[in-house]
Amino acid sequence: MKESKALVMLSGGLDSATCLYWAKEKFTQVYAITFDYYDRIENEKKATLALAKNASTLELFRINIPFIKESSDFDGGRYTPLTNDKRWSSYIPARNLIFYSIAAHYAELLDIKWIIGGHNKDDSLFFKDSTASFIKDMNSLINQGCLYCDGKPYTIVAPLADLDRIGIINLAIKLKVPLDLTWSCHHAGETHCGRCYACESRSEAFRSLQLTDPAISTTIDK
Repeated sequence: MKESKALVMLSGGLDSATCLYWAKEKFTQVYAITFDYYDRIENEKKATLALAKNASTLELFRINIPFIKESSDFDGGRYTPLTNDKRWSSYIPARNLIFYSIAAHYAELLDIKWIIGGHNKDDSLFFKDSTASFIKDMNSLINQGCLYCDGKPYTIVAPLADLDRIGIINLAIKLKVPLDLTWSCHHAGETHCGRCYACESRSEAFRSLQLTDPAISTTIDK
């Protein structure tokens, strides 16, 4: 794979940042793509830009899709969580179907053979469009629809699929990911809130490793 191009789905968080630096080791040409959906957190956008710059990506594609909303933002917020799981606050119906389809558009036109997604072991327990079977089905559809691929279609890969948060942090440290540049919090603010699902799971993992999270008290301003 070293001679190939890769397109990394970059959100600015810990998982996608780790994927970006994983791709830097695996591929000679690395691009990134990010999606500015409705009311996306500004610090998340800043983190994405900072990471792409720090990793010297060939190009960061910024896709403006303001009509895509988290369920809590749609129709006056009438879609309430079905359980007490905090991940409902960031649920976007058909998110990965939409995001990967857009990424596939760029991959085919730029002859990029690998699309890198940051789905982890914990994601697949809640988000059905993060499972291995979903990614397999997406790759099957790509294979059927690609006309410029000449029998060698681009493929979605999820290098973190078998890792939990602790495993991802260990990999990020090994890859020298600038963790201080990442933003995981689901709330707008100067620093991570420490209360949302992303903050709690991230903090718990760093505590388990007896490490200080360099991003928790950091204000993203790059």
